[in-house]
Amino acid sequence: MPERPRVAIKTLGCKLNQYESEQIREDFEALGFESVDFSDEAEVYVINSCTVTHRTDRDARRLSRQARRRSPGSMIIVTGCYAELQPEVLEDLGVVDLVAPNDRKGELARAAAEWLGQQGIACEQVDQPEDAHRLVRRFPENTRAFVKVQTGCDANCAYCTIRHARGPSRSVPPEIAIEQAKMLAENGHPEIVLVGIHLGVYGNDLEEPGLNLDELVRRMCAVDTIRRLRLSSIEPMEISDALIEMVAEGGRALRPAPDAPCSGKLCRHLHIPMQSGCDATLQRMRRPYTSREYADLVRRIAAREGRICIGSDVLAGFPGETEEEFDETIALVESLPLAYLHAFTYSERPGTAAAEMAGQVDPEIRKQRTNALRALSRKKSECFAAAHFGQELEVVVETRADRAGWLNGIADNYLRVRLEGPESLCGELVAVQVIGREGTDVIGRLI
Repeated sequence: MPERPRVAIKTLGCKLNQYESEQIREDFEALGFESVDFSDEAEVYVINSCTVTHRTDRDARRLSRQARRRSPGSMIIVTGCYAELQPEVLEDLGVVDLVAPNDRKGELARAAAEWLGQQGIACEQVDQPEDAHRLVRRFPENTRAFVKVQTGCDANCAYCTIRHARGPSRSVPPEIAIEQAKMLAENGHPEIVLVGIHLGVYGNDLEEPGLNLDELVRRMCAVDTIRRLRLSSIEPMEISDALIEMVAEGGRALRPAPDAPCSGKLCRHLHIPMQSGCDATLQRMRRPYTSREYADLVRRIAAREGRICIGSDVLAGFPGETEEEFDETIALVESLPLAYLHAFTYSERPGTAAAEMAGQVDPEIRKQRTNALRALSRKKSECFAAAHFGQELEVVVETRADRAGWLNGIADNYLRVRLEGPESLCGELVAVQVIGREGTDVIGRLI
């Protein structure tokens, strides 16, 4: 036995899950556990699951079996959205010791300590204050840090189970969200990413007048120690003119001096899900906008500031999607100033309206359409990268690239940047001039 019990955590799915996995990790470490990689031997394995597709469901089951084979005497815990919606499937595997819904994630460390105690393995008994929000001190594996500001969803999209898995929309009080962002910034994270299931409705359930996502962003940007702020996905009908203006003004007035003031903190990046470019498909999906409304929004953003990175989600093979309807999506994507797509293959989800619809698309056709969207996404990304030759960017240096002496980073407008420099720059914000392109990445030179 090691000196301290070990916990291995595997996260599937969204950025919100990643944030909550860090909460779980810190809960375990507060009880004396040592965090190890999921591929290592451990006394406890935690799988924070997702249920967006059949693949993520399968991954949770596969990882549970792998953990049991690796450490036959360990405790296997599965939590997250798959555990919320289909606990009986996980229990029937015969390898999972605890299936925990989303609202019990804060109890996992204590439950594991009690389980190990019954096996004769003692854990430290640390008195932890009751804290519903459980602030995270750091993201040890990430340069950028995520801050959960909202969870749950009140929408009723025909293909999605998240509103059942996460419940209604709930916003984190602004003082808690700001305290969390400030803590992570002060612990060395140069970029904070605000995440939520339905980020654009932030504040609707809180009593403070005038509190919305725009106001939260303003308050975050006023915190001196927060150096850069990025937004995760926002629904198209929830992007205000004020938010567009703040994003557009987020470009830095870069200077050679490392302590030069910035003209703004909010990254020039908006991820705006489209799902389909065909109105008939959008209507079946129960999406609350038309393809024209979506197109007008994207073009208006690009007209305000052409260097804003606009990304999108597109779902291929939704029930009833004909070749003509899919061609409408391709045509719309081609016509818009989008920088990239996240292309997803439609997957039937139990309990959704879409799963009961007629006209289910052949799985092979779904796959072909997804591949076509991904090829188009690469073309869009290459064009966006090429348009930045000679420009200056602010880059968070994240990791060392494979080639000797080269670093990887991400610009405020979401471009992936490769540059030469010392490894001591990892975790820093640097000014870079674009001098070339390699695929969808740009090559930068330190200013």
